[in-house]
Amino acid sequence: MDVIKEYWHQIIFIGLAIVMFTKLREQTSDLRKDVNEIQRRELYAKFVQARAEIDILNKQISSLWEFVNKMRDKFNGNK
Repeated sequence: MDVIKEYWHQIIFIGLAIVMFTKLREQTSDLRKDVNEIQRRELYAKFVQARAEIDILNKQISSLWEFVNKMRDKFNGNK
């Protein structure tokens, strides 16, 4: 009992330190999960944006080819 009475400050400090480190580890783990989720969503958003840009470019290329074909037909006297 004398040991407990003599070192009670250190025992409480160590106990509180263990509790604090456990809580910090849990919170860090939760934050890491949140960061991973945000990065995944950001990557998906970039993918959707890139896909939309590719679709627009494909439509523009198709329109240009249609225009070139019409001009060729017009100069060749086909329509």
